[in-house]
Amino acid sequence: MLRNDLAYIVTGAPGSGKTSIMNILSQKGLSFFDEPARAIISEQRNIDGQGIYDRDPYLFKELMLSRAIYQYLKAKEARTVYFFDRGIPDMLAYSQCFNLPSGAEQKAAEIYRYNPIVFFAPSWEAIFSNDEDRKLSFNQAQEFGDNLKQAYQKQGYNLIELPAVSPEDRTDFILEHIE
Repeated sequence: MLRNDLAYIVTGAPGSGKTSIMNILSQKGLSFFDEPARAIISEQRNIDGQGIYDRDPYLFKELMLSRAIYQYLKAKEARTVYFFDRGIPDMLAYSQCFNLPSGAEQKAAEIYRYNPIVFFAPSWEAIFSNDEDRKLSFNQAQEFGDNLKQAYQKQGYNLIELPAVSPEDRTDFILEHIE
């Protein structure tokens, strides 16, 4: 097992404000990794690839898992605080969402351990929106968020729920909890 106490996950329901938090962390000079899903979707669409959730959900999940492991290892190598917009345990919820058998993501979640504190952005209908890549309903996003919460709890992480306040205040909330 590898453990990186300098690696903090911000996870939660789709459309719950995680990206806004990451942008503010970046403006403050802190290091972070974007959510693997968006990059994978963009790359796969550019090459007309099969690794997209609506073409081959299993391949999509495997590509995201590979990217998440790569990000984890790069952060561990850097030996500085890093924030992750989603982490390896998120892949367990993706497997459940797509009704896929979990295998590699379960083993990866056991091997690659982040800081035990995980910041969780719950579903928040007031800020939820769809875009070109996010096409699920608010209820589907909420259900995915519930599955995420269970996946992280089963892995032994301590979830701290982010309050329903501005992105700046949420970011300050996170920074107060890691200092």
